[in-house]
Amino acid sequence: MHKEIVDFCDFLSPTSEEREVRTTAGEAVLDLFKYTWPKCKPKVFGTFRTGLYLPTSDIDVVIMESGIHNPATGLQALSRALLQRGIAKKIQVIAKARVPIVKFFEKKSGVSFDISFDAQNGPKAAEFIKDALAECPPLRPLCLILKVFLQQRELNEVYSGGIGSFALLTMIMAVLKIVNDVPYMAYLQSLYKCRASPEHNLGILLVNFFDFYGRKLKTTDVGVSCKGAGSFFKKSSKGLQIMPLGRTPLIISSFCNGIYNLDKSKDHLEPRPNRSILGTIIRPDPVLLERKGGSNGEITFNSLLPGAGEPLKTHFGDQREIMCNWQSDYEEESFARGNGSVQSCGKRRKAFSKEKSTSKKKTEEIGESKSHEEGGSKKEKSGKKKCWRQNRGHANGFS
Repeated sequence: MHKEIVDFCDFLSPTSEEREVRTTAGEAVLDLFKYTWPKCKPKVFGTFRTGLYLPTSDIDVVIMESGIHNPATGLQALSRALLQRGIAKKIQVIAKARVPIVKFFEKKSGVSFDISFDAQNGPKAAEFIKDALAECPPLRPLCLILKVFLQQRELNEVYSGGIGSFALLTMIMAVLKIVNDVPYMAYLQSLYKCRASPEHNLGILLVNFFDFYGRKLKTTDVGVSCKGAGSFFKKSSKGLQIMPLGRTPLIISSFCNGIYNLDKSKDHLEPRPNRSILGTIIRPDPVLLERKGGSNGEITFNSLLPGAGEPLKTHFGDQREIMCNWQSDYEEESFARGNGSVQSCGKRRKAFSKEKSTSKKKTEEIGESKSHEEGGSKKEKSGKKKCWRQNRGHANGFS
């Protein structure tokens, strides 16, 4: 299993051509930022900066010193500029996240981007991650494997409640400290009959991660801190809610399922030639199946992880050019126009507020009417229901 992890991570590593494509796409996007906001200072961070990106990973960029005081205003102006210049497709505005972003694909390369405004923690986290990877070699392969694992289960997007690269790395760092727990690691070593030292065997470390977060960690009481090199804390000491939020239960379930599948295979020491160990948790998908590795492209996913199961189906999302999740009474404050200037949409906000006020009054009237009706007899309400159904049937051409 250790060898499969090493070989699969080599298979995922970007080629010189892929790095060049991403660099060129990044330069085109950064040029647009400088054109729109001449004094801004865009900074690349995230997995492209740290080297932890997958073939389908996006490029994270934060636009600093743009002069935009409201992030929602910047998101709208940027989405308009992308459309006007014609360099992006499938633009998605996520204005309601803790860190508002614009997601899109650069047209020529197909590389995806996540753009935010004035969020300084991203570049700082990238430097922290680079230092951590240099100090702890197992972090990179474990992180890459788990990123693929989460991505295939659609649990890798932070804005939708998934686990991002920084949080995932922190979780790995925190659980690696358990390597110092000699009895527990000796138990894992004896369970899987591994002769290598547990702290150097990626298979044992991956099993340890799934076992700890899927079975042992009580997330209702204990949290993982992203400060420093990763640590655990009692939620009650921080005044946090006891029940796990967002998609946490689904994530825990996926980790539990991962350790279950690895346990079920029982092939950790003597794998069969036609069945991969890692293939019990990593499924073939269109991107992995099309990828070629080796000097002559002789290495394929099926040759690395034989018997990995049926290919995952591709999910086709909304095909609109731009998708937004802001509300009209707040975020639709301004849009970038042809000359890059910003014009107010105050009339639209006032109309929306008036419409919302009218809607509220109607709701109150309906509520009062409903309360009045509830005071009548059950027989009377039954008669009204019957009458309504008959009228509805005649109106729709039914007898």
